[in-house]
Amino acid sequence: MRSRLQWTHGRGERVSVERKQTYTAEILVKFFVLVGLLYMPVLIFDWGEWIPFAGAGAYLLWELGRINSALGELADLWNEQHQQRQESARSASLQ
Repeated sequence: MRSRLQWTHGRGERVSVERKQTYTAEILVKFFVLVGLLYMPVLIFDWGEWIPFAGAGAYLLWELGRINSALGELADLWNEQHQQRQESARSASLQ
């Protein structure tokens, strides 16, 4: 799974993470649309009203997992790059 986060190098040691959209607003819109879609069977079949919110809550947990893996991917990239800089600085100071 690819993250929506983009790695952008700044000057020196600074690194910023940019996104093209407002991620929170996108998640909330999807949450309410999902609740609305899941509420239709509740109205038709007279099921419990908690079902749409449980289904949408599962979606929120899935999104949380995606964000966690994207941040883990970003941390791995940062650690690799930082380690390479330290190794090149060590080799330059030993010469």
